[in-house]
Order: sequence, then structure tokens, then C-alpha cells
Amino acid sequence: MRVLSPLLLIVMVAFLSSCKKDNSLDSLDHVILKREGLLRVECSNCEVRYQVNSKDYKVGIDQGSNDMAFYYSGDFALVTEVLSKEEQKIRVLVVDAFGRVVSNELNKWSAGERRKKTFEINIK
Repeated sequence: MRVLSPLLLIVMVAFLSSCKKDNSLDSLDHVILKREGLLRVECSNCEVRYQVNSKDYKVGIDQGSNDMAFYYSGDFALVTEVLSKEEQKIRVLVVDAFGRVVSNELNKWSAGERRKKTFEINIK
């Protein structure tokens, strides 16, 4: 028994010292994680143009609403331009990646009216 106790102690110390701590997140420190925000426009017969980090997008909406995801990795300004092709009420909803409502506007628009708006998106 006297021989087995030190031997058991040596095996346990060797086993515990050989275990590595899981550092799987250490390899991700160079990666930029993108966040996903949401631009929702509720209208009938309208056109939406928006700009995310100098990239332009264009979406036509016939009826109802359209959800447009936008991706970002830092603070930026979301630039939107909506063209109403008929008289109607239009809702423009902007939600950031954290679920915070940046804007939720419902306004009456006349036919042919075009509105350009800039929304500040922050990651903090």
C-alpha cells in the first residue's frame, strides 16, 4: 500500500498537468464579427434605395412590407431613400443588431414623393 500511494499521487499529478485549457476563442481575436440589422419598409408600390458602407442596394415593393437585412461591423450611417409611387401611408422601421429600434416612422406620403433619411447605427 505504501508503494501504491506515491505512485497514485504521481499519476494524478501527471494527468492534471497534461490537461490543456480550452482556448478555442483565442484564434478568433483577429476575426471581425459582422452584425445584422433590419430595415423594414411597409408600403404599396414604392421603391427603396439604401446604402450600407458605400454599397448601394435597390428594392421594389409591390404590396405589404419588405425586410432588408444589412450587415455591419462598426458604427456607420444607414442612408435610405424611399420613393412612393402613389398616395399612401409608409412605415420605415430600422432595428440594429441588438434589437434596439433606431427609427419607427409612419407618415402620409403623396404620389411621386421621395424622402431621403440617414440613421446613425452604433454598436454600443
